[in-house]
Amino acid sequence: MKPDQTINLVKGTFAPAEAADVLFSLISDKIKFHHLQILSLQNGVDTNTEWSEQRIASLKKSKNSVKDLILRARNEGYKLQIDGDISIKLIAINEKA
Repeated sequence: MKPDQTINLVKGTFAPAEAADVLFSLISDKIKFHHLQILSLQNGVDTNTEWSEQRIASLKKSKNSVKDLILRARNEGYKLQIDGDISIKLIAINEKA
């Protein structure tokens, strides 16, 4: 793997129901990840869960925005084009992202 890489995670045009499946799955998995992070932190020495709690709140807002857009697409006869790239960079342990 190259030190910096971009991966195209989602690309295509989707019917509203398909877009809902793809987008809600991604968002729900990220919310689940942060819930697990909180549980892990609470069981360890570091109990600062603020970052994960903020991310969960942000992801829930995003989920509501996506829901509104999907409902609009369904009600008005649109499809949704989704292009989702993920940028990955190697960062030394002593550096902050």
